[in-house]
Amino acid sequence: MDRPLMTPEGARIAVRDAVVMDVQDHWIEGPERRVRIRLYRQPAALPASVLLYFHGGGWVAGDLDTHDSFCRIMCEWARCAVVAVDYARPPEYRFPAAVQDCYAVTEWAATQGCSLGLDSTRLAVAGGGSGGGLAAVICQIARDRCGPYIGFQMLLYPVLDCLARNRSRIQFATGFGLTAEMLDWYLAQYVNAGQSLAHPWLSPARHASLHGLPEALILSADCDLLRDEGRAYARQLKKAGVRVRHTVFRGMQHGFINYPGKHHSARKAIRLCAQALIEHFDLDPGTHGTA
Repeated sequence: MDRPLMTPEGARIAVRDAVVMDVQDHWIEGPERRVRIRLYRQPAALPASVLLYFHGGGWVAGDLDTHDSFCRIMCEWARCAVVAVDYARPPEYRFPAAVQDCYAVTEWAATQGCSLGLDSTRLAVAGGGSGGGLAAVICQIARDRCGPYIGFQMLLYPVLDCLARNRSRIQFATGFGLTAEMLDWYLAQYVNAGQSLAHPWLSPARHASLHGLPEALILSADCDLLRDEGRAYARQLKKAGVRVRHTVFRGMQHGFINYPGKHHSARKAIRLCAQALIEHFDLDPGTHGTA
């Protein structure tokens, strides 16, 4: 009788080893608390450039699972590692806990990420909604503290100005997904009474200086109360000498990129994100941030 080609366990190991993506959860020791991260990577591409991803959900509702599919797509399509951050959420942990956690993981990626096969010299940040605001904040903190070096920021319909009073805030206050009432509720969970909403860690668009920040891709939804602050931030960055690409997706509402099966524009936006990362990581570190 012929011997079997392999054992069942051998077949399982072979299939596991052939999987394109390795996904594992880890814990990072931050200065204030331990932070859970989810690391997505392609084992054959080490050391890997790194996208740090901060989930949305109004600081309160999102988690690693709600944005898992986007992280997987970026890892596969952009051929980079993705580090998704499970930052402390309100109301259990209020501002600035989320900012502290996101910065702690960014520092870890730059100083210790090599232990997990990451290229600490090639870092980018991204996030949607509240996570997009966190990504913008982390870029500003890293610049102000002279590190770590972040080469690219990808802001998806971000919260950038908690005091914004503009046309889109009025036009899309109700009836278009994220409402003004919902945003106010999220802020009330996140921020303690008496805290100024003009603080740049809450409203990065109000930072005194935007010079020297990473190159940016900002995506906005046309029917989103956050649309105009994304547009305004793009103008501010350009005025400060930062290279920026800003795209508004017509007819889309806040969070549309999470529904690629429903919207052609979501698929287009995802491809745009992946291509922007590919183009950025193909360049040498240190060549970004100026127009």
